[in-house]
Amino acid sequence: MKKILFIAYNQYADFEIANTLFFVKKVGKYEIETATLLGENVTSLGGLITCPQVKIEEVNVRDYDLVLISGRDGIRELLDEQSLVVLLQNAFSLKIPIAAICASAALLGKAGLLKRKSFTCLPNTVESFQDVFLDANYTGELIRVSDGLITAKGTAFAEFTIAVGDTLKLWSSEHQKENALKFCKGLS
Repeated sequence: MKKILFIAYNQYADFEIANTLFFVKKVGKYEIETATLLGENVTSLGGLITCPQVKIEEVNVRDYDLVLISGRDGIRELLDEQSLVVLLQNAFSLKIPIAAICASAALLGKAGLLKRKSFTCLPNTVESFQDVFLDANYTGELIRVSDGLITAKGTAFAEFTIAVGDTLKLWSSEHQKENALKFCKGLS
């Protein structure tokens, strides 16, 4: 079964990943499984109550085709959670792609996955989490895909969706990919 692990936490930015979730479910037919730190319900920035299926420490990352993490300042609460660091390190070592938009790039930095690698996010994220981005190269691009890691600025929702779709080989043609980008940008 094709599955994506979504890491949720209080005040995650639901709007950053809405299109991505839509396309992986609708086009890719992926099952989305949600994990939270303690298996508790969390509330998104937009007020959505999110009910997880699993605790982060119980996740067997081998069961997933991609790990998806939304951004937001609430990410700070997860930075020192060793179970999440281990999960991300395991996914990376198993070559399971990790898609992190906006402030969630700080989790990749904390897990040591950005050392000597290029990444992107919003500039204020780099300023707020300088200590986890040591030895990493901030590009300032809208999107950066490298070594199984997808990072994006928090304003690059459409491009993030397309990069995740590319990674999962969702698009049957360039036309479908272009239409998905137009949809995400509200142009179709």
